[in-house]
Amino acid sequence: MIVEVFSSNKKSFFFALKELKDKIDKRFDSYDFLIFSIHPKYGYQDLPYLIEKIFQTNNYAGFHAVNTFENENIVEGVVVAVIKFEKEGRINLFYVEDIDKEDSLEKTSNYLNTFKDKLHVIIGGLCKEKFGLFIEKLSENLNYWPIKNIIGGISSGNEENNEMLTYQFVDNIVIKNGFFILTFDNVEYNIEVALGFKPYGITYEIKKADGYKLYTVDDGKNFSYIVQNFLRDFENPDIRYLWYCPINILDEEDGYVATLRTFKEIGKDYVEFFGQIKEGQHFKLSFATPEELLEEDLKIAKQTKSIINYPDFAINFSCIARQYVLEDKQNQEPEIYTSVLNCPLFGFFTFGEIGPDKHYKKLKLYNETSLLLAVKER
Repeated sequence: MIVEVFSSNKKSFFFALKELKDKIDKRFDSYDFLIFSIHPKYGYQDLPYLIEKIFQTNNYAGFHAVNTFENENIVEGVVVAVIKFEKEGRINLFYVEDIDKEDSLEKTSNYLNTFKDKLHVIIGGLCKEKFGLFIEKLSENLNYWPIKNIIGGISSGNEENNEMLTYQFVDNIVIKNGFFILTFDNVEYNIEVALGFKPYGITYEIKKADGYKLYTVDDGKNFSYIVQNFLRDFENPDIRYLWYCPINILDEEDGYVATLRTFKEIGKDYVEFFGQIKEGQHFKLSFATPEELLEEDLKIAKQTKSIINYPDFAINFSCIARQYVLEDKQNQEPEIYTSVLNCPLFGFFTFGEIGPDKHYKKLKLYNETSLLLAVKER
């Protein structure tokens, strides 16, 4: 498999695509599939139409992302991964336009159960903050083990006119409340999860929670009040300050790494996170330095290389809050992956990462992790 990654920062999406096509045509006489990561500043309405008009193909999938990896670089523009198979490899596209439809869960689980021997890369939107719960229900409907062939992320975006732009683009349509899955056939692969955060201090028990919102802990304490006290010494507190200390859910059966949850909003009587939480769970606050996060990145890159030597390309799904915590060292994460694996890198900073638990028994929605996938055509 031959894979190359290209980028454009043109202000116009049309001219960005034209520039990308010119770059691709100089390197490829043909190709099998295109994966586009598109900054939400380009909007969404005409994007699939323009892609198909300029590239004259429907063998593509695209999604919104604020920051995308073009090998060791982080780009705010349009990035495309160009894939050309040399042997028997191929990609199949599956998508769901609306996860709220009654048959969406059944269709998706049937698809994954049917192709349980393939690699699946899933990219979805926030879906009105329901995608995490959808992933949890999907995991319950998978009838095979081990579940170590699914990886992905939630597309990232900006809020405009009270609308969060985290859309996907396939088959000349815009997916606003769903996702797509890229299924790779005849490939070898490995998936690793990097954490780096360690729990500290008091253990809290969740007493009242609903979806992504936490209301009370322990003996009815308002967790919002506790969190506001963390920020009381800051003149202009920013919710992102709390991204340095995500909550670390201590459920021992949860697996691969303790599930982290990133702070999203502090309300009067609740704290909202970028993922679901449940009553009865115990958690601590956690912390990591940029150096500790990068050390974990290096560890999983070496583990991946020991399993898939000389991969054809890699994909990284890394949390946008992790990007913030890495500060001026954020470029070092893709640099580590590309230098250790010595292959092209694609991926983006996400609003949540999707991957297996430690025992490969279920699929999970992670926060503040970095998930690495290495792929090699069989």
